[in-house]
Order: sequence, then C-alpha cells, then structure tokens
Amino acid sequence: MKKVIIVVAVIVLVIAFSFVYFFYLQPIKKNNPLMAVPPNASMIFHLENPFEEWNKITDNKIWNYLKTNPYFEEIGQEMDSLTVDMQSNSSLWELVMDRPMVMSIHKTRPKDYDFLYVIDLQRATQFDFIKNYINDFSDDIEKVYTRTYKEQEILEIKFIDSPTTYYLFIYDNLLSVSSTHILVEQSIDQLKKPILIRDFDFIDITKALGSNDINMYINYAAFSDYLKIWMDDSEDESSDILSILKYSGMSLEATDKVFSVEGYTNVKKDKPNLLTALMNSGGGEIGVGTIVPDNASYFMSLGFDNAKDFYEQMEEVLKTSEDGESYMESKQKIEDYLDISIEEDFLSWIDNEIALIQLNSNSDKNKVELAVAIKHTDFEDTQERLGYIEQQIRKKTPVKFKGISYKGYDIQFLSIKGFFKLMFGNAFEGIDKPYYTILDDYVVFSNSPRTLGKIISSVEEKSTLDHTKEYAVFMENFDYESSLFIYLSANELLSDAERILDAASWQELKPHQPYFKSFPMIGLQIKADGDLLNHQIQMNYLNHEQISNWNNLVKESEFTEDEVTDSTETEEEDLISIENILPEDLNSKTFIEYYENEQVKFEVSLKDGLKHGRYFQYDSLGNMVVKGRYRNDEKSGTWRFYDEDGDLIRKERF
Repeated sequence: MKKVIIVVAVIVLVIAFSFVYFFYLQPIKKNNPLMAVPPNASMIFHLENPFEEWNKITDNKIWNYLKTNPYFEEIGQEMDSLTVDMQSNSSLWELVMDRPMVMSIHKTRPKDYDFLYVIDLQRATQFDFIKNYINDFSDDIEKVYTRTYKEQEILEIKFIDSPTTYYLFIYDNLLSVSSTHILVEQSIDQLKKPILIRDFDFIDITKALGSNDINMYINYAAFSDYLKIWMDDSEDESSDILSILKYSGMSLEATDKVFSVEGYTNVKKDKPNLLTALMNSGGGEIGVGTIVPDNASYFMSLGFDNAKDFYEQMEEVLKTSEDGESYMESKQKIEDYLDISIEEDFLSWIDNEIALIQLNSNSDKNKVELAVAIKHTDFEDTQERLGYIEQQIRKKTPVKFKGISYKGYDIQFLSIKGFFKLMFGNAFEGIDKPYYTILDDYVVFSNSPRTLGKIISSVEEKSTLDHTKEYAVFMENFDYESSLFIYLSANELLSDAERILDAASWQELKPHQPYFKSFPMIGLQIKADGDLLNHQIQMNYLNHEQISNWNNLVKESEFTEDEVTDSTETEEEDLISIENILPEDLNSKTFIEYYENEQVKFEVSLKDGLKHGRYFQYDSLGNMVVKGRYRNDEKSGTWRFYDEDGDLIRKERF
C-alpha cells in the first residue's frame, strides 16, 4: 500500500511533464483503459473518479478509526501526508486524478510486485493550466530519456533524490505509467491485440457488474501466483481452491456505517466442485436463525431446491476427490451392513436447508461446540425414518443406545462414525458420532448432548438470533434465499479465540480486539445468477466509543465476588440449580461445573446421562455447602446443608 501512495504522489509530476512533452493536438479516440492492462494482472481496480473516491476514503469514519491500528498506522500517515499535498495543489490534482483510472497489480519477481496505472485523459482540455505549472516541477526532474518500443515512444523520467525511474507512454486517450519497464512494454503489446478485455469470461463479469465508483477485478490465473509472494511453500493450499475460479468482479462501498462488497464470479465447470454443486442445486431460505442461540460464534447455511438433487451434486464432487473410491465403498458398506438406504431413510425427509453452527463455548479448552441443523419436511415422517435407522443400529451393532429427555425434547444417539463427513464433505467432519433431537422445523445433531441442551434452552427462552432486533436489521441487507450464507459474530469468535488459542497467539491478537468488535456482525451470501456466482459481503460498523461506553455500563452493573450473597442466606432452590444438566457425553460417569475462578461449583455422579449417585456443591472459595444423593435423576435420601465454616445448618430428607 505504501508503494501505491508513493507512486501516486510521483505520478502527478510525471503527468504534468508528459503533457508538455507530448503537447500536440490530434483527434482523440475513446479507448477503454482496460484494453491496456496485460493479462498477467492479478488484481485490477477501476475508478471512475479517483480524486472524489480518495476524498471519500480519507474522510470515512471507518477508515479514520482503522488507521489508529498499528497495522494501518504507517499507511494512514502516508495517506494523510498525500491529502495535505492534494489540498495545497487541488487544481492540479483534480486535473490529473479527476479522470477514469485503472490500477493493476502484477507479480514482477518471485517475491516482488508492481503497479501499472492507465489513465483515461479524455480530451485533456486544461493543457494551458499544466503549461503554467510545469516550471514548478522542472527542478524535481533529474533526467528524461525517450526510446521506442514497437513503434511506440516511451518516456523515461528520473526524479532528483529518487532511485526509481518511471516509464510512460500516451496512446490516443490513454496514459500508461509504471516503475517497471516490462509492464509498460506489456501494456503497449495489448494495444494492438488486447487479450484480457476480449476474454468472454471477463466480458461476462464486467457486464454483470456494470459501472460503479470503484470496481475491483480478480484474475485467478495470476492471483494464485501473486499470493506466493506472501506465503511459504508449505502454505500453498489456496491454489486448489482458486484453480476452479476464473474471474471475479466486485463493487466496493464504504460509508460511515457500512462496508460492503458485492459482485460476480465465473466458476470452471470442467470438473465437479462445491461451487458448481451449489449453483446447480438452486437455493433455499435462510431460516436456521430461529434455533441458533443469539451468542453463537457463527453459522453456515447451505440452501437448495431439492435435497436429493443437492446430494447427487455433492456426491459427484466427493467421487472426484482423492478419497472418492473410499467414499463410495464406505457408503455401500453402511447401507449393506445396516440394511438402510441413505436416499430413502435420510435424504427423503430433508427440506431445503442444512446448517453448520458453532456455539460460543465454555467447555474444555481447545474444544469447539458444533452442531448440524437439517430442516425437515414433516415431523412424523422424520421421526419414523430416524427411528428406523436407530433400530437397525441396535440390531447390527453392540452399541447401547442411550437417550434422555431434556425440557420435553428427546435426545437420541446416532452411532454411525463419520456419517456427516461421508454425506457432505470435510466441512462437516467435526460432527463424528452425533446425538440428535428434533426441534421445531429442524433435526439438530451434535457430538455433545450438552450442546443440544444449549440450543433447546435458547429456543425455549426465545434467546435465538431471530429474536434479536440487531440480527433482523442486519439480515435485511441480504436476500431471503441463497445457496450459501455465512454469519460471523466478532464478539463471540474473539471469546472462543481467547479460550482456544495458545497464550502467545492470544497476546498477539488481544490489542486488536476493539477493531474486530467494531464490526459485530459479518455476513457472506452466495447464490447462482445464470452462469455466474453472485456474492455479497456486508459488515456493519459500530462506533467504538459507544461500544466502550456500553461495555463499561455492563461491567458496572455486574456483581463482584464480594457482593455475592453469603451462602448461608441462599435459598435451597439457588443451591440446587442443576435440574436440567447435560453432560458432554451420555456415557460420562460424572458431571462437574466450575466457577470463573476455576473452583468446582458442583459435582454429581451420572448413569446413562441422568443424575444418579453422590452430589457435592461448593461456594466460589471451595467450601462445601451441600451434600446429597440422586437416584434416577431425583433427589434421594438425606441432604445436608453447610455454612462457609463447614458447620451443618440443616438436613432435609427426600
């Protein structure tokens, strides 16, 4: 970015001199600046009015906050310096920058890159103005050379106290400038025989995108190579993903409240892949917000017209993967051994949405809480089909099938290892041997019944995303249906990161928390639009001072440990507040919950997921305050209650 700013600053001087050097009038053709961009450009920015867009960016509240971050501080200072210069020479900058411009990025060496600028001079009616100012810049120019390349004259300019030489040429209405001579020569090559601008796939993208203040294009054939500048050889996993893409075109919008990117991508269809599977499967409504807890870290929703068609598309993708042969064998083995049909017993009841959910977790360190929610078409049919699969598992395997009821919802166990990875690919491999429950319009699966319990509680307490005003307003920015939708919560992801990351990584991330929290919700939507993929990213900005004030207010309203009511005065209902516990595993023998200071809060023995056996409860200092027993999930026998000194307060028999 710094290189961009330095080059742009120098370009003003270069153009001023070049206008005088090429000072002759002739009929001007109207050429598209994109025609002078070489096909090895990795990224291209097309700006209709660079001067106006620059002012918008530098005045933007989001940018002015972000540049206080150390990562952006140096760039911010350079931009501020350039802004001061622009204000002091506003007429000249308007002459140069108040014209359509294309800026492209090119890899020039294994670990280096440079920029090519193509400016539409239009008719440059203000030559007299440049002529009056040229004397002001002559002292800055050290040397000027000219040479010819393929009958096109190239001007080479070197400035005093600068090691960089700038190369430029004018062709009709186009001025091309770069500090790398090869890029200028490649630009000349394009004038006679343009490649990029005549590529039908690129034309499709430019037509779909239309004209906007700022258009950005990505050429994936060159972009994957450009990324290697910043990546180690061991990190080159992105090449496989990018290899299925051709071009992307995006329009950028940044206001004081919103940053959004919307555009189109064409996808190669010579080999089945996840994106073509999504495009060919239509779309479904984004309805999973009705069951996702409002403190979820993220969810990913896959939408489609028909579950069987979607699965057939996904199956073609899985077949062509490295594990394709193994996949087909595994599927056949499961169907033969259990005497079930995946199509009839599983796919037949799926409606138009499958979602992967990550909850903000307070479980064990280095663990995330995942769930898969599948929308069903009919409760009774779904229950019957899943019941049949359970029955076949009990017949064919030694698994002891354990189920419990939680707040009126049955939680069952589906013991088919790796089933979701087999069905829908690696994105779902985190759900291994899942528990499940049927909740409203969805069947929800998770490795942990405790995770299912949190989702059930959120639905019962109406604390899901759909019940929050912020989520409802945010979702108004997106279409009701899509092929893929991803929702991210910055606050909850940061909370997960603090728990999951190692100490060094968290300390590195910690100073940047306020900046992430300034974008509390992030959404990505992808859907098919004819032969193209339409995509949108939306980030809403919240004033960081308001966030800080709100957090301080919340902290002031919280009780400290010293303010907690003495345990001797606590009601029994508060002491024994575990009526609806759920362990991570129904085979667990004990369940333990902790205070924030890592002291044990209570510990209870379990049998088949139910409370059965000894129960101990402690205060936050580690003093035992309750001792008793459970039998088949009910309090049993004599329960004893103690004060903080360990003295018996009372007994109660159940």
